[in-house]
Amino acid sequence: MLCELCGAEVPRTKLVMVEGAAVNVCGKCERFSSSAAVKTKDGEVVLPDVAQRLDSREKRRTERDIYQTPGEKELATDYSERIRMARQKMGMNQEELGRLINEKKGVIVNLENGSMVPNDKLISKLCRTLNITLMEVPQEAEEQKKAEYTRGLTLGDFIKVKEKKK
Repeated sequence: MLCELCGAEVPRTKLVMVEGAAVNVCGKCERFSSSAAVKTKDGEVVLPDVAQRLDSREKRRTERDIYQTPGEKELATDYSERIRMARQKMGMNQEELGRLINEKKGVIVNLENGSMVPNDKLISKLCRTLNITLMEVPQEAEEQKKAEYTRGLTLGDFIKVKEKKK
């Protein structure tokens, strides 16, 4: 390879910045460099701190959903049934479960009715005591729509039903 400063033929060169210009230099000419140069993703040659700032700017500018973090868990929709089934499976009544987790019987009744939504502390107590999971990763909206879709009665079906009654 050829040194771009002195013109010497060398086995290996190093990309450096010399007075703002990126050049390939030999080991002897490396002392004239202000700093090492870095190639960016676009192929541009810049100073290392400039490359670092460009990378951080690119990370900041990427779009992301601020309302949902990937893998975030939510309370299961059937939490009341899960609590009731697990309690009955363990052979406890509501009062006994309340004593185990230091809550009143009324709290357990409201949880099992679905009229009360448990806070994080209560969820962890219930999960630990009953050995169940109440938190789950929510399904995508499209997946829920596909799962809940059932074909209803159309206008054509209604006309056929009317014709059959004659």
